[in-house]
Amino acid sequence: MATQPSIVVVGGASLDIKGRLRRDFIPGTSNAAAIQISVGGVGRNVAENLARLGTSVALISAVCADDFGRAILQQTEAAGVDVSYMITTCDHRSSSYIAIVSPDGSLLAGLDDSAASRAITPEYIESHAALLQHADMVVIDANLSRPTAETILRLCEAARVPVAFEPVAFGLAERFSQQVGRFTLVAPNELEAEALSGLPVRDVQSAIVAAQRLVSLGVGVALITMAGEGVVYASPDEVGHVPAKQVDIVDPTGAGEALAATVIYGLTNNLPLAESVQLGQIAAALTLQSPETVAPELTLEYLYAQLEM
Repeated sequence: MATQPSIVVVGGASLDIKGRLRRDFIPGTSNAAAIQISVGGVGRNVAENLARLGTSVALISAVCADDFGRAILQQTEAAGVDVSYMITTCDHRSSSYIAIVSPDGSLLAGLDDSAASRAITPEYIESHAALLQHADMVVIDANLSRPTAETILRLCEAARVPVAFEPVAFGLAERFSQQVGRFTLVAPNELEAEALSGLPVRDVQSAIVAAQRLVSLGVGVALITMAGEGVVYASPDEVGHVPAKQVDIVDPTGAGEALAATVIYGLTNNLPLAESVQLGQIAAALTLQSPETVAPELTLEYLYAQLEM
């Protein structure tokens, strides 16, 4: 019998194709770029980061038995994630993501094909109810259908298992604005925070107001990531802002998931919230400096060593 994981993540898993432009983008023609291929997907990234921090974690996602799917499964399992609950079906091709990154390392645009997540049905979740209901926390991303997310919330609420939410993108986040108060943690960027809170997010102060609005709606911990401005956080007991670490950005993909996973680690291990967010910002900075979507150097020991510097 499989060991019950501490955290169950349900969401997207993809192959990331990331191109960093060598000079300013010129539309309508080929552009010179450095191209990196790595395994990604928001839910999957959270799961791998948690595994690298020493957490026992299982991933429920869907892939096709194609080259992309095999790479996703192999690399995710090699990182320490339990993939025994993954769905393999070729009703949809394996998910993929294309990022176009500017010469300074900021994201110009992302193209996301995550139709494979439709295979994660309410019925499949029901068949693994015990897995979710015995976890310390369940994490979902917005690639899931609303009926599937509702099934997860219902099962977890019945068992008093907290659920964390990664919004993924503005359009996907909007679909969950009515459910946002049911999440223990949400980790949007500025645009996603606007979709969830209904408030504009333009600077640190407006982000604090939006985070507090999310808490007033029922969210336990609201994190709002702001790229170069760092991260704002709020809970019923405290509000804070951790400035961004100044680093040379290689690739921004996955930094938000590294932050969210580290705070999830902190919440499930009874660390103070401020400490968890500081560690999360260090994890995000490490990820920004890595060509991989999840930094292979990430460990809890690394985070604490940087915190003490």
